[in-house]
Amino acid sequence: MISFQLFAPYSKRVELIGSWSDQPIPLHRDPKGYWRVELELPDGRHGYKFRLPSLSPFMLGEVVEIPDPQARLVDPQNGDAAVRVVREGRDVTTAPDYAWQHDDVPLPQDNELILYELHVGEFGFHQGTQGTFHDLIGRLDYLRDLGVNALELMPVAAFPMGRSWGYNVRHPFALENAYGSPEDFKRLVDECHARGMRLIMDIVLNHTEVENPLNKIDFYYWFRDPREGEPSFGPKFDYERTDDRLGLRPAFTFGLEVVRYWVEEYHIDGYRLDATATLNNFEFVRAVRETAKSHAGGKPFYIVAEHIPEDPSIAGPEAPADGAWHQHFEVVAAKTLCEAEGWSAEELLKVLDPRNDGYISPGRVVNYIESHDEFTLMEKLGEASILGEKAARKNKLGASLLFTAMGNPMLYQGQEFGGHRPREIRPLQWELLRADYGLHLKEHYAFLAKLRQGSPALKGEEFEVLYLEEEQKMIAYRRGFGEAEVLVVANLKDEDQALAIPFPEGAWRELTFNYELETQGGQLGDTFPASSAKIYVHR
Repeated sequence: MISFQLFAPYSKRVELIGSWSDQPIPLHRDPKGYWRVELELPDGRHGYKFRLPSLSPFMLGEVVEIPDPQARLVDPQNGDAAVRVVREGRDVTTAPDYAWQHDDVPLPQDNELILYELHVGEFGFHQGTQGTFHDLIGRLDYLRDLGVNALELMPVAAFPMGRSWGYNVRHPFALENAYGSPEDFKRLVDECHARGMRLIMDIVLNHTEVENPLNKIDFYYWFRDPREGEPSFGPKFDYERTDDRLGLRPAFTFGLEVVRYWVEEYHIDGYRLDATATLNNFEFVRAVRETAKSHAGGKPFYIVAEHIPEDPSIAGPEAPADGAWHQHFEVVAAKTLCEAEGWSAEELLKVLDPRNDGYISPGRVVNYIESHDEFTLMEKLGEASILGEKAARKNKLGASLLFTAMGNPMLYQGQEFGGHRPREIRPLQWELLRADYGLHLKEHYAFLAKLRQGSPALKGEEFEVLYLEEEQKMIAYRRGFGEAEVLVVANLKDEDQALAIPFPEGAWRELTFNYELETQGGQLGDTFPASSAKIYVHR
């Protein structure tokens, strides 16, 4: 028997319409507000929807036909919910078991992550067709060799039209058909785990797409009116509304069901929470964290918030989320690299330590120079008339700062080879890897990722300023202490400089340009090429 249910506690009647029959089937409401029916169905894939009078003010009383708000599968042709019936021996199931192969592989901890944000469709785009989970699996070895140990996927829940960044979620429990099947996604997660990589999913919980079924059932039961000045991305869930008769908070409960589902069904390893400032409910964010971690089977699970404008109280051991996107880092880094008016070495040095922005768990903050919300660094440099070799130097300098700052570094797809195309769904510029320009950039990013993975200092929370000279635009800082310490000297000017700066005595190896030296008298005398950073470790 296959069970169908719809939570619509104040509807007067609900019928089920299925592709297997021309006749609607009435459902029956239980005391908890669920309308239910059980049916015998033949093997195969069947479409279905619910028919009921709307309680939403903009279509009050109108009889609507809607997909299941909790549909796990959606028909790509008409948007109806779909159910797949499979008989395995004597058992009947709608979700055949996937044989997980790599659930026991140790995964990096939250403060060890090197994240890579990507769009499935863009990353695997080929021959005029956007990419799939299968295509992404084919590039996992490239990402592993780059040094990435955590994929951060832009939203993969089902959205309309088949091509989108995914922030217009219509079906929060269903995968986007254009990317592949549930089995394909499970295999992607499994193959990530096989390589010691975590998969973090961007999840949209603050709003939904306008054709979401809940919007047509009863708008004010699920959603709230937009606040003044708030961006309009679609109906906003009302996480504060309480149904006193049933003793529950509808949207709150629904959101946590979404959170639990992806963890249990797909074994993912973290959530990036979209626009938590718009969501504006720390209680719900905390509940998301607790729910996800309690269903993660004891494995590390990372909750990182995109909270812009920044509020450092969103992240920390006792805060709602584990980490947060450090937007101030991106702003200051771009300003510095593009030599924008008013840029300063002091401002950059401060932003390398997230504690200066109020974060009490700086090691779990996510630093980035590029993301889907910004123009690429190479685009910004071009706008500042910084081109060619100078742009390449600036990109390498930015990477060195990103990987040696306190916090988890995040790359955006194509950043590592100097991708610079506008923000839209189109192929990555993989051809740049065939030129010295792109290949050398990528090798520099891979070197930095390997350094961070092997360095306790760069994964820790120690940061000490060693030198700041504003006129020369020179900075130096220490990560960690003792034999494991890493020292960084950055020349932020685009001209070579030779000078002596305060530096611990000892025998050192410089890693970026690969040479050895010794310091005496507490000073380092060295030459620092234009727009570059030198990284020193004990010899």
